[in-house]
Amino acid sequence: MSKRERGENRRVVVSGFGSNITSDSIAAVFTPYGKVEGIRFKGRKCCTVQFEESESVLKAIQLHGSRQPLLNTTQLNVTPIDPLPVKKSKVYAGSFVVLDPPRFNNFLIPVLPSFMSSGFK
Repeated sequence: MSKRERGENRRVVVSGFGSNITSDSIAAVFTPYGKVEGIRFKGRKCCTVQFEESESVLKAIQLHGSRQPLLNTTQLNVTPIDPLPVKKSKVYAGSFVVLDPPRFNNFLIPVLPSFMSSGFK
């Protein structure tokens, strides 16, 4: 099974750099965070960087808002193309859900079977 079929997020969008930046300078900034497979420019001041591993995306996001003199920028924008994975939990009918205390004062809300059939799982 390929990485694409597994749904791994391996790309980030990078913007906010100078207009005369080359792919070599982009690679120099992002290589410490993981092996770069490819860089594709989307105009003069925006590109996508594809990493070999999805863990590199989590590391590269740390560059968001940073100053990168090599890229002639005061604030670099780095965002993942695909959404980051969200841990899913199961809620069963008949169980109780504790809502966030600051907003709901710890009310226990029963999960009703009719609510479950409406698409919330």
